Amino acid sequence: MKLEGEFTFDGPQERVWEIFRDPDILAKALPGTKRLELVGENEYEGEMQVRIGPVAGNFGGKITISNEVPPQSLTMTVEGKGKVGFLKGSGDVELSDQGEDKTLMKYSGEVQIGGRVASVGQRLFDTVSKSMIKQGLEQLNKSL
Repeated sequence: MKLEGEFTFDGPQERVWEIFRDPDILAKALPGTKRLELVGENEYEGEMQVRIGPVAGNFGGKITISNEVPPQSLTMTVEGKGKVGFLKGSGDVELSDQGEDKTLMKYSGEVQIGGRVASVGQRLFDTVSKSMIKQGLEQLNKSL
């Protein structure tokens, strides 16, 4: 499944970059996140509770950041698994200064899911994913 979109933050590009690299801010912004810790220079581990239709469960996983060009772009690779399934994905994030303390973020990537969580269907997974991304980005914007 492909995920892509854009979001305009109410803050300068350098500050948006900083919040994207702060595990405490990210943990508070991502819906269902129970824990998110920096475990290496570009590696995070965490746990999150996710509900997609009738299927709900905890996922443990890791996020790896690569191809960094601060404060403009990065690639994020995500791997998670739990009793109800697994998720693997990779995506690119680009930030661009829009002037007047505005920063445009564009993202694109692909996600694969398996297990019971995949049984809910791609359409429902797509809807829930977009909702979680929107909520997370709006919360990050409030953190600015």
